[in-house]
This record gives sequence, C-alpha cells and structure tokens, in this order.
Amino acid sequence: MPLVGQAQSKNASLNGSIHSEKGESVASATVVAIHMPTGIRRTSVAGPDGSFTMPDVLSGGPFTLQVLQPGFRPQVVTNVFFASDKPTVLDFTLVPEVVAVGTRRTDRTLLESAVAVDVIDMRELTPTAPQTDLTQVLHYVVPSFNSTRQTSADGADHIDPISLRGLAPDQTLVLVNGKRYHTTGLINLLGSRGLGSVNYDLNAFASNALDRVEILRDGAAAQYGSDAIAGVINLNLKSDNKGGNVLLNTGITSRGDGFTSLLSVNKGLKLGQKGFLNLTAEADHRGATTRGSAQRDITSWPVFSYDAQEEAELLAASGKTYDDFRQKNGDANVRNFRGLYNLSVPVGAKSNFYSFGSYNSRRGQAVAPWVLPAAQEVDIVDGIFPDGYQPHINTRVHDATGTAGFAFGLGQWTLDLSHVLGVNQMRYDISHTLNSSLGAASPTNFDAGGFRFSQNVSNATLSRLFPKALAGTNVAFGGEFRADRYEIIAGEEASYKDYGQGKPDASPGAQGFIGFDPNSAVAGNRRNVSAFADVEADVTKKWTVGTAVRFENYSDFGSAFIYKVSSRLQLAKPVAVRAAYNTGFRAPALQQELYRQLTLLPTSNGNVYSGIFNNQSDVARAAGIGQLQPERSRNLSAGLVLTPAPALSFSVDAYQIAIDDRIILSGIFGFDPSGTRAALNNALTRANADNAQFFTNAVNTRTRGLDLVATYRPTVGHGTLNLGLAANFNKTIIRSLQVPAAFQNLQTDNLPGNDYVDQRQLSLIETGNPNEKIVLNTGYEIGKFSVLVRNQSFGQVKTYDFNFDPLDEGSVYMVFRPKVSTDLILNFRPNKAFMLTGGVNNMFNVYPDNIHTAAYRNGRPPVGFKTFDEFNAYFQAKYGRPSNLPYDFDILPYQSQQMSFNGRFFYLKAAYQFGL
Repeated sequence: MPLVGQAQSKNASLNGSIHSEKGESVASATVVAIHMPTGIRRTSVAGPDGSFTMPDVLSGGPFTLQVLQPGFRPQVVTNVFFASDKPTVLDFTLVPEVVAVGTRRTDRTLLESAVAVDVIDMRELTPTAPQTDLTQVLHYVVPSFNSTRQTSADGADHIDPISLRGLAPDQTLVLVNGKRYHTTGLINLLGSRGLGSVNYDLNAFASNALDRVEILRDGAAAQYGSDAIAGVINLNLKSDNKGGNVLLNTGITSRGDGFTSLLSVNKGLKLGQKGFLNLTAEADHRGATTRGSAQRDITSWPVFSYDAQEEAELLAASGKTYDDFRQKNGDANVRNFRGLYNLSVPVGAKSNFYSFGSYNSRRGQAVAPWVLPAAQEVDIVDGIFPDGYQPHINTRVHDATGTAGFAFGLGQWTLDLSHVLGVNQMRYDISHTLNSSLGAASPTNFDAGGFRFSQNVSNATLSRLFPKALAGTNVAFGGEFRADRYEIIAGEEASYKDYGQGKPDASPGAQGFIGFDPNSAVAGNRRNVSAFADVEADVTKKWTVGTAVRFENYSDFGSAFIYKVSSRLQLAKPVAVRAAYNTGFRAPALQQELYRQLTLLPTSNGNVYSGIFNNQSDVARAAGIGQLQPERSRNLSAGLVLTPAPALSFSVDAYQIAIDDRIILSGIFGFDPSGTRAALNNALTRANADNAQFFTNAVNTRTRGLDLVATYRPTVGHGTLNLGLAANFNKTIIRSLQVPAAFQNLQTDNLPGNDYVDQRQLSLIETGNPNEKIVLNTGYEIGKFSVLVRNQSFGQVKTYDFNFDPLDEGSVYMVFRPKVSTDLILNFRPNKAFMLTGGVNNMFNVYPDNIHTAAYRNGRPPVGFKTFDEFNAYFQAKYGRPSNLPYDFDILPYQSQQMSFNGRFFYLKAAYQFGL
C-alpha cells in the first residue's frame, strides 16, 4: 500500500534505518528518493549505526525509493507519498547478495567471496538487452565469456559453442540452481570455436526464467567434479511466488534479414504458506542471414566451369546469374519452444522438497555449399537439379532436464539429497539434396540419423555452520554417483549408401551431410562415483580460509584425486585481497571416446571423405593411437577488491591455468605413399575413407590472464550515472606436444600440412579467442527514462585456415584485427508495470575482417613462402591451377571469430509486469 500524506506547500522529511537480515546495521548505504512527476531526486547516506535522514523532500508524490549498498541486493519501493505535517519514518532490511558458486556457505556475499565471481542480474538485463539467446546476452556483457554463432559448421550452426577464459567449451562446468547440467550430444567438428570439444546448450534456457547468472572465474573441480577447469556457470532460476511478466521482442538487421521475434511469459504462484511454483513459457524465431556478394571467383567456386569464358557462356545459356546460386552463409534459421519450472514446498518444520526443470524443442535450418557442375559434375542429376543444388542441413534438437530433491534439517546439520536427469538429442534431416549414386531415382529428403546423450546424477551433501568455531566455520561433505550414456543413431539407408546407379564415381549418401551408417551407430555407458569434503573457516572476521578435496573413480579410465585451497583477507574496510590454488581434471567426454563418422567435405576440387574414428576402431589401432586419458590442470589465482565508496567498486584478478594431456582432434591423415604406415593405409581402404582423424591427448598448455571489473554509480543532477568497465586479457601458449612415435616424423618435417597436430588446431588453442575483450557501459537514469551506451572491444584473433584437401604446404595464416561494437539502448517506464526498450546493436555497422582481408592484407602465406605472389606461382606450377586459398573466400567470406558478422541490428522490447 502507498504511504499517504496530504500534499502541502512546504517540504516533507524522511528518516529511518537500514539493517541486514541478521539485524546488523548497514553503514554507508545510499538512499535515493525520486519524485516521479518531476524527476527530482534527493540522496542520503546511512551513518555507522545504519540510520539516515533526508530533511528536504517534496511533499506529496508519488516517489520511488532506492536503497543501494555493495554486497546487498538493491531494494526498490514504489508509490510512496510524503506528508508535510509530520516526518515519514521508514526502516529497510537488505538481503545480502549471496553467491552459490565457489562456496557451500549459504550466507557468503559476493564481496566476501574468496574467488572471482560475476553476478549477472537477468531481471534487469533480459528486458533491455539487444540479444535474446542466453549465449549472446552473456557474450556482450561478460569479458571472460565468448560465444559466436557458427556458420557452415554442421551441427554447430544450431548450438552455440562457449568459452570461458579462453579455454574449450567442455573445460567449463554448467550448473542449474547449483546442480550439474548435462552437455549436448554434439561434438564441434567444424567452425572456429571449440573444435573437437563437447558443448553445453545454454540457449535451451529462457533468459526470462532466470533470476541471475553466476560465473565463477576460477577452477572448482575439487568442489563440483570433472570439467570445472576454467570455472563454473550457475543459472539461478526465478523463485517468485507471485506476480510475473510478459515479454515481447522483435528485431531486424539493417540489411533486412535476420528477423527475430520472441514471446515469453513468467508467472509466480504461491504453494501453501511458504512454498512457490515459478513457471516460464517462451517461443522465439530467428531468421537466417547472408553476407557478402553473390559473385563467385573462378578459382574457387564457379558454377559451370573453371574457364572464365566458358563459365560466362554457360551462365548465359542457362538464363541464370550468380544471384541464382547465392550461397547462404550467416546465421541459421532457428525456432525455439521453451518451458521451465522451479518449485519449493516445506515438508514439516525443518524439511523442504524442491524440484526444477526445463524443456527445449528447437528446429534449425542451415546449409552446405552448393553442389555445382564445375566441381562435382558426377553428383549432378539432370532430371532433378540440372544446374546444381544447395543442400539444407536441418536439425531437431530436444533438450530436457529435471531435478528433484529434499533438504532435511537434522539438528544443526542440513542434509541435501537430490537426483538430476538430463537428456539431449539431435537428429538431422537433409533436404534439397540427393544421393547421386541413385541417379534419377534419388529422393531429395533424407533422415540422416543423429545422437543422444543422457546423464543421471545422484548427490548427497551434509553441511553445517559452526558459528563459534573460530569466527564461523562451515563443514560440508558428501558423495555423488553419475551415469552417462551416449549413442549415435543410424540414418535411413539412402542417406549413406552407395547404390552405384548414378554416373561413374558418383558420391554416395546425402550430399551436404552423409547420414550415420550402421557401422557408425554406437552406444556406450560410463559410471563414476565421487566423495568430497569442504571446509570454509572465518579464522577472524577479516580472514577466511577454505579448502576442498575430492576423489572420483570412473569405470573407463580409473581415479582422480584433486584439491583446492583459497583465502581472503580484509586488509581494511575498503580493501581485500584473495588468492586460490587448485588442481583439477576433465574426464574424456563419452562423446569423444565413442564418436565415429564418415564426413563429406565438399571442396572446389571435388568431395573428400574424411573419417573421424574413435580410439577403439581398427583405424586408430593401426595408427597406434592410445586410449584417451583425463586432462589434468593446475590453477593459480590472486586478486584485489576495492570498495572505497558505496557507489564505487573495483576488482582485479590474475590467473594461470596449466593443463596437461589436453584432448584435441588430431590433424587429417591420408594415405602414406612411402609405405611407412602401411597398416593405416590398409585400414583406411577398409573404411572407405580418404582421410582420418582421431581424438588424442596431444597438447600441454598454459593460459595466463587478467580480469578487471569496476563500477561507479554517482548521483549526477537529478539522475544517476551508471559507469561500468570490465575487461579480460589472456594468452595461451603450447608448452609441449605429445606425438605418437609413428607420427613424429610428420610433426617435425618441413610439410606442415600433414602434422599430427595440425596448424589450425594449434592456432585455435593459442590465438583463436580474442586476446582481450573490454566492455564499457555508460548509462544515465532520470525519472522514467534511461539511456545506455555499451561499447565492446574485441581483441585480435589469429588462426590458420582450414586445410581440407589436405595440402602438404598447409594453409594461409589469417589475422583478424581488433574491432569495437557499440550498442545504444533507450528505456522508458511510463508506470511501474510497463517498460518499453528500443535500441541498436552494433550501431556503427562494424564487421569483422573477411577472410580474404585477414589473409592477404593482415596475414601471411603458408609457412616457407615470403609473399603470396611466390606461393601462388608455386601453387600454379605444382597443381596446375590457381590457388583457391583461403578456402571458400568467395562464398563464405566471414568466419565466426570475435563477433557477429550480421552488422547493425535494430530491436524493440516491451515488458509488462503483473501482480505488483
């Protein structure tokens, strides 16, 4: 209810006190009173006893009151009226900004954390950010987090790969409400991020269902188990028991494509006296994008002929132009339907039942390069697609997770018992293509099969806070059982079989994406059990020490023992230092252990069939590739936290992460004409493959970096200025390689194109993520209006190009220069329930360097050549044709590197909150 007093001509006064939930005074908190009709605001700062006074406030109203203090959640009270005939007294109780990652204490605030944690307020960000997918929202606000949409990368076009602190997607652990979330069944085999790794599908979650996202920027495998090498991302679901919102979003690029739309509804319901059920339903659509021109280069991907005159004549005779053969090369077309729930119900006086879960159904459509007469005449069927065709790679993704648990109060102890079930399935159906080995009898749509990954996790954790042990000591221990299952599902016969009924040498299977055949179909299981203990002690009120140990045993590779120690010291009220050291590990993903497939790689010189063979295969054994072992890490971090004023905070954290036995996808190996690897030659012949790749523990790396975060929220004029600066600087180096004896000569010879660990893979590890990323926010709030300008600076990326053929000489080296993208966000709140946001993402229409520029202007030719002129002359002499490097430069001009290459994007969002 509003606090009402009769409006008078003279001013009113406000005073009161501010305390924490424990009843302790909160000193230095800022109280802001905003007169909504005029935008006039008054500010007061609480004294040492938590009391504040505001003697000169306009009488009447309505006012909005804000209470701000670092370490606590902001509190907002609306529809307040002041009377002039008597003082208004208000007392506030602030809720600590507690974190759930990096600690098992339930009362540890963000500023008290012994390790670096980013807390992203999704309630504030979701209704205003230009992006809707969770990966893209985080990519543009968290410097240490990177995720760019891939293009022409098969399944990776539909599931955005992520990276934390420059490491691989599967070296980060994702939790939901503190419980382990499953990975996808997809392995990233193409694209520019996370090559050879297994990903999490963060876009399976509706951003509108999230209260906040916590990103722990420190190794935490000793606390949470395998994968938490770079850090932990914890998704906290909304737990409101009343109210809710409706969110509408629409947007389009300045090119007129990439149209997006979203409808999301969230509702909180009360269950009994203290329980809640929070529900979210959401549907969205994202249109496809294409960049670059339709023009094709005669040396790369002509339509009819590699002879320029003949190409022109045949195009004219067909009555078509290059516009009719335009390659789609941007974002995939995607539709999502999402549903989430979060509930908690007391059971008795000291027990609680909780459950939460989500379901996502996604339909995606991407494309492969055109199949054209110039390069693949044998795969043209005149009666179906006489001039060529562009295969569509369509997916159906189903992702579901459900958690149920009980929290029991056992005297001073708390016992948490939970079980999590997660399933991810991805199926491919290929359209607008054919199996050319069937000739005119070929269908144009194929079920190509897919894969499924499921995970069951049972956990028991017993914890207790001993308030009188030192200055407070929390003890936790428990155990966990996990069961994983992975399977590859075969496609229909026509998607992979060679029928021999087409032209001589016609390619078998669905062009663009060969289906999984019965020989690729595989199923496997793995189990592991773990025990852990965690002690976190406040030695004094200013000094905290934590330690954690964990033992895990896996059914397929053995055991691991890891540990972590951390400490935080409050040197003075505004100054604290923190440090941590931990050992960690990442078990080989079951997907990496079992995956196998024959992949069609269309090149401008025809199709190449490259097989990825698991480590149990005949091909791997013939090559001398051993069984996969876990990655092991050592993580050291140290940081400084400054809070010199309630409106100002600053933190800096340095880190070093050393990883041994890092699992990567090997180079591509073809037939060995010297006969040195005769066994491998024979195995490739039996597998009907031109080339082979394997997953292998081949690299030892070291990553060093620095994270900076600063915020400043002063009162300026009648409004509040919001300044935020966050940055990540990192560098990864290859410490050493581990190459099997049979391939040592390949790694050390002067032919980089046949290396056991190829150039591209090494460059993606070392320099494939931006070496720096800086986010600068400048915002101003006044009355019902606010404006925010967000600048994102993406650092340089350097990688070798693909080497599909593969060429002994290797490929070109590409340098993608730093870029800055600027967002403008305008917000209007006509009343407390409705908010309208409009803005521009990438306001100045900045594009990353295209691959031709990255190679010819910024980069260099293959190793051993001083200039591109020298290399191109050599290439022409050796291969009898002009060089077509970098690959696909005319039809796929951009690679997914630092940022989106969609350019400027306009958007509009409307949010209505009900139940206020």
